[in-house]
Amino acid sequence: PQVLHWSHLCANRHKDLADLQSASLAVLFFRWAMPTACRILSRRATAVVSRTRHKSSIIAPASSPSAPPPGFPRLPLLGSLPWFSNLSLPDGSSVQSLDEQHESWAEGTRRHGPVWRVGIPGLGKGISGDLTLCADPREFVKVLQAEGKYPYGAIQLQWPFIVWATKHGRTVGKLFTRSEDWRHIRHGMQKSILPPAAAAGYAAIIGTTGREVVLNAPLWDDAGSFMSRASFDLFAGLALGRRIRASDPRPGASLPEDERFCVDTIEALDLLPDVIQDLPSIAMSSLGLESPMMKRYFRAVSGALDYAEAQVREMLARLDAAEPLSTAEEASYLASTVRTQRAAAAAGAADALTDDEIVASVSVALVASVDTTSSIATWVLAHLAREPEVQQRLREEVAAALQQHAGSLAAVIEEELPYLKAVVRETHRLTPALVISSVKEVDADIDLAGHRIPAGSLVALENHSLQMSEALVEQPRAFRPERWLAGAVAERKGTPAELIDHPLLSAPFSAGARKCPGSRVATLEVRALIAGLVHNWRIGLVDERQATVPYRCQTTIAPTMPRLRYEPLTEESRAVAEGLPPRGGGGVCAP
Repeated sequence: PQVLHWSHLCANRHKDLADLQSASLAVLFFRWAMPTACRILSRRATAVVSRTRHKSSIIAPASSPSAPPPGFPRLPLLGSLPWFSNLSLPDGSSVQSLDEQHESWAEGTRRHGPVWRVGIPGLGKGISGDLTLCADPREFVKVLQAEGKYPYGAIQLQWPFIVWATKHGRTVGKLFTRSEDWRHIRHGMQKSILPPAAAAGYAAIIGTTGREVVLNAPLWDDAGSFMSRASFDLFAGLALGRRIRASDPRPGASLPEDERFCVDTIEALDLLPDVIQDLPSIAMSSLGLESPMMKRYFRAVSGALDYAEAQVREMLARLDAAEPLSTAEEASYLASTVRTQRAAAAAGAADALTDDEIVASVSVALVASVDTTSSIATWVLAHLAREPEVQQRLREEVAAALQQHAGSLAAVIEEELPYLKAVVRETHRLTPALVISSVKEVDADIDLAGHRIPAGSLVALENHSLQMSEALVEQPRAFRPERWLAGAVAERKGTPAELIDHPLLSAPFSAGARKCPGSRVATLEVRALIAGLVHNWRIGLVDERQATVPYRCQTTIAPTMPRLRYEPLTEESRAVAEGLPPRGGGGVCAP
């Protein structure tokens, strides 16, 4: 399926393959030829890799200046996919596909060094899907410096959304381009949310909403589903200044239209990776038709965006009519953006956003708000449930801060509690929500660790392998937040190990001009969820024998959560627990 996706993208990107219908016929042929070829090539690839395997330093420079990067062989249409079938690891286990991202990318870096090439149809460029991986953040800075005025972002790979936006004439589609339209809207939308002072202005509403939503955790069987809904609640609160109560599953807790929005958004995000790689969707889309799966995706994304745009337009109408807003609405991202952009327009600024552009930017932020935030928070919760001593230490830090700030969760998340920050950072080191946190196209020839990277190449930051290196991290598979406390960071200064403190490795929010504009508020949301949860509940595994937490790869990497046990610790959480059936209706509540 990734090969088919590549063919679709290639036909759109490259003028020499302008006849998309002809390309689709080739795609159909390879659909039946590819399985046999992959089986044969996989066996040969495994043999070749076993003969050529070697250990490479992930921070060593290239031995030959300006030499092309090493890497896995890349075949036309197949890329390097056969080499990732039954890829053996040092511990004797094996990787069966690139979907095992925590293991597969790190193994590539271990074998080939800090800069290496791979063929990933659907992600890379050209007939073999060429992609250069860079595991050294110091070198990746050069990539950011060469990305140009209209930089590439992984968002360009989401062709189903682009098709939908183009078909329906939606302004939001401009955010998925590399053009002045993108630059104009992006600069306008980030002014009221990305700067540190702007993001900090939403701490109060995040804290207030967070105190409410964490009490709903035991109502859910699946902690991952709870985190998704809680993320909706938090971002809707700061974006619109209203509660949608998506995290409360009890009948009547949320309005039907709010619940429909959550369902549509989650369905659209779940379907997107499948549609991207679905043969009927690719072939039929090239002919201007819609496959059954694409129709499902279009229905879901239409429902989600229609709801979001209606919410934004309703508040715009109220502002135009000079209707009074609530305190939360006045403090919302939407109100702030409207005030900023209308003031700019009144002053004659040529770059002020129109109302349609405001609607597009806030609406897409509402739909996209759930994904990375919920994955990070769910991974943190997975580790805390398995590490009771870490959880208790964090609980004590949060309790002390709440006491100091008169119970204000908003003040606590603004304060950047050292151990809470360390827990989130260690979670990203060990189990990142995104291993490939940034993908860029370089506009000029550059040198990475002594390797020549020609203009037009796609280069991705691989953030995991360096942070799992025994040469840089003591006991890298152990969950030890203490690594990130001030004393430990100071001890690493001046040593090779200080490389893990590089800012580009600290979070999965990309970098450069296409860095996630909501990254700072997402950080506040994660802190609010985790601090609120450990304050109200002692959280553990129902089955303490479960040794590992499996994960699934969709738009982000998220754990498949084991069932959790919640023991109430506060008056508020005890009131929730007392109102639940003996098994809690979801998460198990201990007496």
